Amino acid sequence: MFQEMLHYRNGLGEKELDPIIVEGFEKRYDEILNKAEKEYQDEPPTEYYREGYNMFLRLREYKENELLFLHDKRVPANNSLCERLARVYKRKQKQAITLRSQESLNDICDGLSIVYLLRSQNVDVYQKISEIYERKRPPKIKREKVVAKA
Repeated sequence: MFQEMLHYRNGLGEKELDPIIVEGFEKRYDEILNKAEKEYQDEPPTEYYREGYNMFLRLREYKENELLFLHDKRVPANNSLCERLARVYKRKQKQAITLRSQESLNDICDGLSIVYLLRSQNVDVYQKISEIYERKRPPKIKREKVVAKA
């Protein structure tokens, strides 16, 4: 059903969303969730097979968010930008990254953010990154712990 929704939305071009078609998609979405709810009431999920049940709960709770692309053409039909960028990191993590601290994770995310920002500005990414590395780094500031006095 989501494939149908995406196909409909991507095929619109400059046309406006048809409220009747959108209402039909929402009705089918609700029917599927109601059927899942009935099945989970008849056969409750076990602790070993909770993935489908958890997905059902998420789809029910975040229905407005999941179907927002059918109501507002400004919302991209594919996953949000945040999820697409997080997917890049997750792919890299599975391939070769081992992080030993939160600081390392922050550094990777900062680097990915810089690359994305440079790409969105339509500049030579490699040139700009090499300019960044050629800059002199400011010294790290050590932060003192503040001890509260009673």
